[in-house]
Amino acid sequence: MVFDGKKFAEGIIAKLPKKKAKLAIFLDPDNVSGAKYVEKKIQLAARLGVELKILNSKSEISNKSQIQNLNQDPGITGIMIQLPFPNSQELINLIDPKKDVDGLRNDSPYLPAVVRAVKEVLLSLQEDLLQKKMVVVGCKGFVGQKLLKVLGFRFQVLGMDKDDFDPEKIKSADVIISTTGQAGLIKSKMVKPGVIAIDVGYPKGDFDPQVAAKASFFTPVPGGVGPVTVVMLFQNLLKGYNLKR
Repeated sequence: MVFDGKKFAEGIIAKLPKKKAKLAIFLDPDNVSGAKYVEKKIQLAARLGVELKILNSKSEISNKSQIQNLNQDPGITGIMIQLPFPNSQELINLIDPKKDVDGLRNDSPYLPAVVRAVKEVLLSLQEDLLQKKMVVVGCKGFVGQKLLKVLGFRFQVLGMDKDDFDPEKIKSADVIISTTGQAGLIKSKMVKPGVIAIDVGYPKGDFDPQVAAKASFFTPVPGGVGPVTVVMLFQNLLKGYNLKR
């Protein structure tokens, strides 16, 4: 089965509350892939009646006081940095945790949108995940670390990164979640028949397209986890941070 992220996302959108909210997004004008994601957020915001404030001029994104002003503005519901972004962690740490709707701060009350997306996709499967061996590839990156921590509360999860990348361990996994951003890293010969393959790579997938023929469940790039991630951001924004776990 090839997962239809757009269709899945529409089911979540239909249940989102309609409420007044305003999201500020910092976008590096040189970030081409990030601009595509922001365009999807602009489209969804229009559907939901959410107001967006896009900061994408060199003067705006280099001015740290912009974030402080947004923190203090009661009209701003959420603030996010569209990654990749220069000195991103420094700026993320300036965001008021209660407005960090993308969940990028370590002390954020929100679960990161991409992590929520992966979790939602997994929980939608008619599978007994407690009995399955999971591998998170790219576990030392931001997304991989978060996934390893969140999924590790409930499931058997092994993490690996480029320094301990092991195709044999990947081949023994029932569920593979890859977050490296290295196109075509995981080949068909590295996975067993019936594997559940969750691809968080972007702009191209971490899984070779031929993996789809062996998988019982496969998330494509684009059109897989990406659309769900965008919706999860707005779910954080509109439903609040009491949904972290």
